[in-house]
Amino acid sequence: MDLCGVIEGFYGRPWTMEQRLELFSWMQGWGMNTYMYGPKDDLKMRAAWRERYSDLEMSELLSLAEHCQQKEIAFVYTIAPGLDICYADEADLQALKSKIDQLLSKGVKHFCILFDDIPFRMRDADAKRFASFAGAQAYVTNELFYHIRKQTKGLFLFCPTEYCGRMATPSVKDSSYLQELGETLEKEIDVFWTGPEIVSEEISVASVLELQSVLKRKPLIWDNIHANDYDIRRIYLGPFSGKTSALKNEVRGILSNPNNEFEANFIPLKTLAAYASADIYDAHIAYQAALKAWLPRFKTHGKEAIKLEEVELLGDLFYLFFEHGEQVKSLLAEAQEMLNSEPHVWGDRVARLEQTSQVVGKLFHKLTELENRDLLYSLYSYVWEVEHEIRYLVNYLKWLKEAKPGEEFGRPVQLANTFRGGVAATIERFLPLDERGKVSL
Repeated sequence: MDLCGVIEGFYGRPWTMEQRLELFSWMQGWGMNTYMYGPKDDLKMRAAWRERYSDLEMSELLSLAEHCQQKEIAFVYTIAPGLDICYADEADLQALKSKIDQLLSKGVKHFCILFDDIPFRMRDADAKRFASFAGAQAYVTNELFYHIRKQTKGLFLFCPTEYCGRMATPSVKDSSYLQELGETLEKEIDVFWTGPEIVSEEISVASVLELQSVLKRKPLIWDNIHANDYDIRRIYLGPFSGKTSALKNEVRGILSNPNNEFEANFIPLKTLAAYASADIYDAHIAYQAALKAWLPRFKTHGKEAIKLEEVELLGDLFYLFFEHGEQVKSLLAEAQEMLNSEPHVWGDRVARLEQTSQVVGKLFHKLTELENRDLLYSLYSYVWEVEHEIRYLVNYLKWLKEAKPGEEFGRPVQLANTFRGGVAATIERFLPLDERGKVSL
């Protein structure tokens, strides 16, 4: 692949300057070559894209670009005007060029324009000038591309509004939107794609070949398997997965849009780098190697050090959005078997589960003593919740073994109104969804 790297492209609080510099050190050490600056909540990148950066803001952006250059990483600046741009308004096009000129004049070479997560419609003025939504976007994008090409031959990336298979209407091969982009976008413009879904468990070679025939170029994968901005109660510490080694031959590259919590991205990004460089990639082997490399970041002030097996348990507890780690699979399977059988046949299973609960509780206590406080705060609420829920499960199973008819389980083990509380959880319980968010009638 030509490109392998990181997109800071999530919704939520952007990373700090210190975190980004740490990221660049990781990337250089792992052989990654592209960083895309595109936090959705940088106001002047998206919501207020017409506004120029202040001197202080420009100084910070240029510092990022300089640090990337020193480490041989392409710094890609992103702009996302799609929320309110009028494609037919030459003043808006000029505002877009002017904003980019502010960075071009300071030596920034690589750019990206995003039209993701916006309404799929045009203003009346746009509809009068352009025959289609794709035509409007292609016109603005090409004009910006020509403008930039007068000054630099750097990367130029584009994210379409239909950026995954599920969004393509009626399908990838029959989408008039994607077809028109493939025909009209300049061939040097790289087009992002997230796979069959926004968060794709797998991206097959066959699906990418189909997309190539429509876009008339190899796509650039925007990978969301570790993104967690869409579900603030989850975090993903597992390895890069779901892509065969053969896929690398059919894509321009892969950029990961990972967890909001910076410190949670060590394993996701290190294993992506391992995938990019390996002839044959094994996610489990890469995961084990990344765990060992991550362990030194868990130095504590306490008397007891955090051990490798504890870091592996942490990774297994918060693995991937579609899969639990091996230890957690075993834990959940055993708990499910107990809940589906009578307590008199459980044997010592509750005691074993309680021992696991104690291990998780001890790990949580050790984490509170981490010297790396950013790492602690990245993990704190997630580990606290899972430790609490495992302990709650153990107490419930203990109660089942001894409960008499008419007895209730609850307080004082569980505080009132703390179990999946709040408006969001209450609304969710109204809906007959399965664990994949689907309803069957």
